[in-house]
Amino acid sequence: MVTPDIELNHSEGALLAQIEFDWDRHTPEDYKRNSEVAAALTKSLLARKAVPEQRMKYFTDPAYKPGRLKGSHRDLFHRNNNTDEEMIRHVHFLPYLYYFIFGPKLPESAKGRFREQVRRCGQVSSGDAIPLAKFARAETRAMGLVPHEAAEEYFKLALDCGLWISYALHIRDYVNKTR
Repeated sequence: MVTPDIELNHSEGALLAQIEFDWDRHTPEDYKRNSEVAAALTKSLLARKAVPEQRMKYFTDPAYKPGRLKGSHRDLFHRNNNTDEEMIRHVHFLPYLYYFIFGPKLPESAKGRFREQVRRCGQVSSGDAIPLAKFARAETRAMGLVPHEAAEEYFKLALDCGLWISYALHIRDYVNKTR
C-alpha cells in the first residue's frame, strides 16, 4: 500500500485501511460501505485542516481547473446537484480523497526526481518552468505513462512543490502534448 504523505491520527488510519480506491470493483453493498467510510475520513481530515492548502485549492479554486467547463472540481459536483454531503460519498470523489492523502499518483522515484529538479532551481522563476516541463515530459516518456494522466499528476506535483499556478499549468500543458 502507498504511504500517506499527510499526518493521519489513529482513527483516520483505521478508516483509510477500509477504503477501496479502485471503484470499478464495487458491488452496491461495497459502494455504500466504502462511501460511508470515505465520507467519515474526509470529514475528519477537513475538521482538522489536515489537507495541505494547495491540495484543497486544486479541488475548490476554479483557477486550478482550466478548460472548457468553467468552475472548480467542487463546482462540477454542485452543478450536478450534489450537496457537499453527497459529494464526499460519491464514487467520483475518491480520486480527490486519494490526492488529499497520498499526493500525486506518480511513481515515488518520479516524484523524487522532479522534486530534486525543483530544489536545484532554488527560487523557481519563469525561466525555470520550461526546463521543468521538459524534464516532466521526458520522465513521462521514459516511464511509459499516459500523457494526459501524467500531465495532471505533474501539475499536482508542481503545486505540491510550491510552484506558482502559472508555472504548474505550463508543466501540465507541456506534458499533455507529449507524443
